Amino acid sequence: MSLINKQWSSISTELVQDPQNFELWQSLIEAAEWNEKRGINKSTSEEELNVLRTSYNSFLEKFPFQFKYWIRYAEWEFKLGNTSTAEQIYLRGLNTQLSHCIELWISYLNFKINTINDNISEILQKFEAARDLIGFHFFGFEFYELYLSFLDNYKNDNNEFEKKYYILLRIILEIPIYHYGIFYKKWFDLIDNLSKDEKLAKQIAPYIAPANEIATLASKKNTSIFNELKKRFTDAYIATQYHSFELYEFEKKLIPKNNKNPQQDNDLRSRQELDAWMSYIDYLEIKQYPIKFIELVYYRFLYNARNYPQTWSKFADYYIYHAKFNKARKILTDGVKYVDDYKLLIKLVDLEIFLKNYQRAINLLISYIQYNSNVPIPIRDKVHQVKQLIDQK
Repeated sequence: MSLINKQWSSISTELVQDPQNFELWQSLIEAAEWNEKRGINKSTSEEELNVLRTSYNSFLEKFPFQFKYWIRYAEWEFKLGNTSTAEQIYLRGLNTQLSHCIELWISYLNFKINTINDNISEILQKFEAARDLIGFHFFGFEFYELYLSFLDNYKNDNNEFEKKYYILLRIILEIPIYHYGIFYKKWFDLIDNLSKDEKLAKQIAPYIAPANEIATLASKKNTSIFNELKKRFTDAYIATQYHSFELYEFEKKLIPKNNKNPQQDNDLRSRQELDAWMSYIDYLEIKQYPIKFIELVYYRFLYNARNYPQTWSKFADYYIYHAKFNKARKILTDGVKYVDDYKLLIKLVDLEIFLKNYQRAINLLISYIQYNSNVPIPIRDKVHQVKQLIDQK
């Protein structure tokens, strides 16, 4: 490889001495892409492509939260004509740490649409999987515009995409998101069009309101069904506007004032930023927002403040409170791997003790002791506690 790309080899040598240097890792990838001014294309040799792939794979193994690099890697494979490989890269990113990353989902869904063949139903399932995970994202308007566009562009007489389009649009109206007005405009324009086209109204009306509700509205004297619908959705618009403004007061405090990239792994968060996330989550919990809504905000918090053990700990506490112990275990397990803080391990061990998984608890502790020369006293104390519990069984 040194003969292929001297700049890349030089940076690799530096990384051996300084493996935590994020900027050096970025330079490594840039060197692989620059490829001694030759660039990367379909005629690039397999050895040179291996340099690129090795760089990305090593980088993403070390920095799995870097969604932009998952996207860049997938886009390289797509440009090289490796569509299947590109999709596997997207899925690796989504299945590792970035299951709730809206940017990665949008890029992946665009990729699926751009490579569409006869797999329309599969893409619909992908959109629904994404909606289940990121559907409550405050900045989810781009995702929903993409989803609606997909349904509109690929509807036919057999797949009921038109029905799904109107049902989805109706669902979006009740979600407090940025640019909510875009979707209300679509809805009010639809109502206006239906009021002018009786044939279309008969076809579409069942999709925008239940049949019994339409019948009730139709039975009212001296009023138009569509005027009544417009009044009802005007009330809904006001409610969504209120909740969106309420959430925006928290969201605007999460945007870094120094314009730093929140994905920088070596960046520290200010006390104000961390407090803003905590206040936002506390507010959502007090107001009893849906679990999936709060869960998504926790993931966003995690993606932005993943270097702090208290981030992982607070997220795990949320799952434990709601008796979602497997999810709490995964959060703590990932936290132990990603953050060098023995307190997270103790919290994970305590969870296993609570679940009476004593052998799993002791195995976690033994594994830690085997790979760490300096073992904190609390870890040794925990070993003693778990051994006593095992002996008492």
